[in-house]
Amino acid sequence: MSTIATKSKSSRTNKSKAAGHTAKGSKSGAKSKGASAKSKTARAKTAAYKDGGKRLSPGALEGLVLGYMKKNRAKLPATSGVVGRGIKRSPGAIANCLERLEKAGKVNLTNKKPREYDLAASK
Repeated sequence: MSTIATKSKSSRTNKSKAAGHTAKGSKSGAKSKGASAKSKTARAKTAAYKDGGKRLSPGALEGLVLGYMKKNRAKLPATSGVVGRGIKRSPGAIANCLERLEKAGKVNLTNKKPREYDLAASK
């Protein structure tokens, strides 16, 4: 009869505990909840867009949209998609912005489908 030497499970767990590893359920090796919450909050405040742009302050999108439309008068009337690609912003956000600008009287809706906008006449 031959005997085969095997390692016991206890020797493996002792080695892992000695190396600083703990079981999943133990609280001694877990990070404190306060530290992980801080790091998540810090990441959220410094979020940037994929293209490298930063978040805009409230009302800044209107200035970008009007500036683009004034620089590109030859391309008007334009849809929200055209303006969005021009300033590298979401066409949905641009569409909402153009609706606000229309209510304010700064742009005019020239076509209903597709929605195309032109600058309002200066007074």
